[in-house]
Amino acid sequence: MSYQKNKKLFPFFRQLAFPLRIFLLILVVSVFIVAALAQYLSASFEDYLASHVRDMAMNQAKIIASNDSIIAAVKNRDYKRLAIIANKLQRGTDFDYVVIGDRHSIRLYHPNPEKIGYPMQFTKPGALERGESYFITGKGSIGMAMRAKTPIFDNEGNVIGVVSIGYLVSKIDSWRLDFLLPMAGVFVLLLLVLMLLSWFFAAHIRRQMLGMEPKQIARVVRQQEALFSSVYEGLIAVDPEGHITAINRNARKMLGLPSPGRQWLGKLIAEVVNPADFFTCQIAERRQDVMANFNGLSVIANREAIRSGEELLGAIISFRSKDEIATLNAQLTQIKQYVESLRTLRHEHLNWMSTLNGLLQMKEYDRVREMVQGESQAQQQLIDSLRGAFADRQVAGLLFGKVQRARD
Repeated sequence: MSYQKNKKLFPFFRQLAFPLRIFLLILVVSVFIVAALAQYLSASFEDYLASHVRDMAMNQAKIIASNDSIIAAVKNRDYKRLAIIANKLQRGTDFDYVVIGDRHSIRLYHPNPEKIGYPMQFTKPGALERGESYFITGKGSIGMAMRAKTPIFDNEGNVIGVVSIGYLVSKIDSWRLDFLLPMAGVFVLLLLVLMLLSWFFAAHIRRQMLGMEPKQIARVVRQQEALFSSVYEGLIAVDPEGHITAINRNARKMLGLPSPGRQWLGKLIAEVVNPADFFTCQIAERRQDVMANFNGLSVIANREAIRSGEELLGAIISFRSKDEIATLNAQLTQIKQYVESLRTLRHEHLNWMSTLNGLLQMKEYDRVREMVQGESQAQQQLIDSLRGAFADRQVAGLLFGKVQRARD
């Protein structure tokens, strides 16, 4: 039921050549693998980038918060001093901005002087009072940014202010692109390489299958098995190392090997046939009508090499029992003799009919009657004498033909 459903679901795919189907399947699997790998690496990089930005922002915020000059300027609310120190600290760093506020989160320093004196955005209620550091993302006065906020402590450990370090999302996006674009190029190149390898693999499969479809190969195998079974001769195929790759029923019968035949496949021919020189020595050479002895049986054997281009794949050996061939030759000779006897009898009969026709044309009816009666009596006497002398009808028939040939 599911097989019929699959045939309906993929009619176009099933019509494609088998190597092309292999190529497309490998390509689809490769695309899924590359896409999954890209997704995994992208997600891993996102986690790494977020963690890296948090660590950098928080470390730099704590370094600034622990600066003695910053602590003194915040305690004295010295705006100018804070601006000088903040600008100096920002040089050579990768964060986008720093904002410094008092213990009530009122800005004491901001890159935009107009923002000084106003409350800081995205504060975590109670965190400053508890001396907690935290990380927060949102759109602030400078833009969408990821911020690390940490308190400023005086020498007695009291919270006197807060430092906020920000990384603009646009910069983080540029870092992301700096990583993802080369990675995307690598994955595209990897996909192209996989496509090329898939195509070469499909072409290799096509060559190995001799350009045939699996159904055609299965049909050829079944035809080969039927042909092996139907051939009267014994057939054995071996590879270059002398291992049996095929053996038919008549070969097993003549060599006295038990069935089934599959148990002999892969065995060395020397373990099955003795002597095995005809199967192993110079198998690339073609041999015809060679007298040989296999397992004590006198045979007439033929050998043909099996090749794939210039590569030798093995050889196939066919053989018949010498006694059977001698019997067939005798039977063929006897049949030829029968045919010759019939030809002679027909020729003599045509001569007799021509004579009879001539006498009828000359109106020699008495001669015709005498000729017919004489011929009939002569033939009957010959047949009776042969039957009486020979009980074997074949021998009598052969001698009758010889007589007719002699008369001819």
